[in-house]
Amino acid sequence: MSAVVGIDLGTTNTVVAHVRDGRAVALADESGERLIPSVVSFHPSGQVVVGRAAKERRLQDPQNTIYSVKRLIGRPWASEDVQRARERAPFDLREGPGHAVMVVARGETYTLSEISAYVLRKAKSVAEAALGQPVERAVITVPANFNDLQRAATKVAGRVAGLEVLRILNEPTAAALAYGYGKSNDERIAIYDFGGGTFDVTLLDLSGHVFEVLATAGDTFLGGDDVDLAIADRICEAFLRQHRYDPRGDLQVFEHIRAAAETIKHRLSQDTQATVSLREIAFGTGGHPLGLDYTLSRPELEKLILPLVDRTFQVCREALRTAGCSPRDFDQVILVGGSTRIPMVRQRVAEFFGREPLARVSPDEVVAIGAAIQAMALTSQEPRRSQHDPGERKIPTLSGLGEAAQKAGRVRTDPAALRQPTTARGLGGGSRNATLIYGGAPPMQHNLPPGLPGAMTDRAPNTADYVAPEPPPRPPAGPTKLSLGAEARSALARPPEESPVAVLPLIGVAPEPPRGTLPTSPSGGEIPAAALPPPQSPEAPPARPSPRVTTADQAADIPPLDLIPALTSPAPPPLPVASPSPVPVARKSSTVALPSPVVPPAAPPPAPAPPPRVAAPVLIDVTPLSLSVETVGGYCDTIIARNTPIPCDGTRIFATASNNQRVVRVRVAQGESKRFGENTVLGELELTGIREAARGEVEISVTFEIDTDGLLQVRARDISTGREAQARMKLIGAQDSASTDAARARQERQVVV
Repeated sequence: MSAVVGIDLGTTNTVVAHVRDGRAVALADESGERLIPSVVSFHPSGQVVVGRAAKERRLQDPQNTIYSVKRLIGRPWASEDVQRARERAPFDLREGPGHAVMVVARGETYTLSEISAYVLRKAKSVAEAALGQPVERAVITVPANFNDLQRAATKVAGRVAGLEVLRILNEPTAAALAYGYGKSNDERIAIYDFGGGTFDVTLLDLSGHVFEVLATAGDTFLGGDDVDLAIADRICEAFLRQHRYDPRGDLQVFEHIRAAAETIKHRLSQDTQATVSLREIAFGTGGHPLGLDYTLSRPELEKLILPLVDRTFQVCREALRTAGCSPRDFDQVILVGGSTRIPMVRQRVAEFFGREPLARVSPDEVVAIGAAIQAMALTSQEPRRSQHDPGERKIPTLSGLGEAAQKAGRVRTDPAALRQPTTARGLGGGSRNATLIYGGAPPMQHNLPPGLPGAMTDRAPNTADYVAPEPPPRPPAGPTKLSLGAEARSALARPPEESPVAVLPLIGVAPEPPRGTLPTSPSGGEIPAAALPPPQSPEAPPARPSPRVTTADQAADIPPLDLIPALTSPAPPPLPVASPSPVPVARKSSTVALPSPVVPPAAPPPAPAPPPRVAAPVLIDVTPLSLSVETVGGYCDTIIARNTPIPCDGTRIFATASNNQRVVRVRVAQGESKRFGENTVLGELELTGIREAARGEVEISVTFEIDTDGLLQVRARDISTGREAQARMKLIGAQDSASTDAARARQERQVVV
């Protein structure tokens, strides 16, 4: 039987964790190290070196040693961040098909998903060695602010590595699971996640087993790498003053300085001053070796990185505004990510939120531990599903409602009822016009720019994995809005005697299912009745959960497995049986002793109550970025607003703008700007096979869905005929099933050490 793990695929380090013997722990390799450097080096022998050994090769072979790809994964080649990284990276970055970013090593070209897959393979092998069994399934975490392209590329990396990706989970949400899982009280938690390459802040309400994200915000190009570069630039300036030689002109020399900068950063987290000695890293006139002894103090470091730290609090203020909260509204502040080890960062976080942050669990490991808890919950509460085709994206929905919205009792209106005609860009057939109807004004027409090139990815329609009850009539038309009202919030916080495990009312959506079954588990499947805790009498106090889960270093604080929500259903211990009274044995004597009368055994004491069990976690996460389509004049029409609970969807109606039009193309983006071009363009929605008819007669209803992984799905139907229409999203730089299979086959031929 294969094991299931949680993997924090980090910019600097990767961690794999597992729930084992009742404890969620980060797994160590043969050297006892739990952090796997996210570095891949292609050796001349043909082997692929990953982890600590690969990190050491950064100085020996920088052109063929790849690192920090998480900052670039899923980004278009023309993006500013990619071009900035290209100037500093010692390895060769090139533009690939569909404007994707590729890396070249030893004459071979790799996608960034393939590079990440090597790191995941290393994590997989570490887990298999530690657990002594195969590892085939995993929950993989990503920054909360990752867009659809970045999430899709990460999921492809998992498949290329030979893993069934059960879920793409936001890193701050995973950290909240590690800290808050198993607690009975209600808390409001802020997660400050400052990692090696990205920064996120996520604000959550924790109510028993329900983790509801209030708001999230982030910067996917802000992290410890920027601190390293700031220190490295300071060292280069000193080198230039002393030798009149700028190391930034030689990428291999600069790599030595960058490694020294990272060493200084680590030392200054403990000491007030750090010195590094750089010997013969470059050569001057006549081959004279050049070196430098460089010293940096902690106050100098704090002044140097102050602008970077200030940027993190700008993001925090943005999230607080969205949630309608103040920094003092939070009961706990949790630090995540290696960059939070910098003393100045911890001090500033304490000042901003008005309380000392928690760092009880290693900030490097807490995300993986939370992912492991979620992975175990997903696999232990439902029967194993068949693995879908790698190229498909499938989510269970209930009449267009997402799982989390169902559980929370959210009521939705019919987006198709909002028929407010306006115009969207299109291209197709013999016409270059299309009309997008979602307003009340007369439709307008305009010309479209050429379509975006890109790999074509089939998007699966709504799956039949989940059979929903018949929904009631829809509420009256109104603004499309998702909200969690007082009634639903009260339902989420019901004690166990009122709401066993995760039974939540589907307010205004569907009748409550029979007691003993649940609509869905956190992954969308039914939770068997056997997993429910025993009913409690009104007089009995509700069972209290166990302490929080933490790392192996603090195993005493970790609850046993039978307290992990619905992960196991341990059988109660056997009843103690009283031994019968001993019967005397006749002795050899002249007389025979009669046995004493047998005394009936005493009644057995009452069996001890089985240990309390905690309900399976219900995660109500949000989409971090608004989803929009391009309209006339290069503006955006927002389909799904940022911080909408996921899964969720939004519908728009597209109409033909010319006679016999057969194809419509509309560009799709994520971001908050009203100008379409200032957001991250995901790609193009292509509607094909439209029946020939007069202008405006054909209306196609297109539903944009964001699933629990934060990934975009599309499905369409012809309103007049009710037939499904052909809708495909051509994502920028996306890999189709064939290229994914080819990448996996190439990986299987290579030895990873």
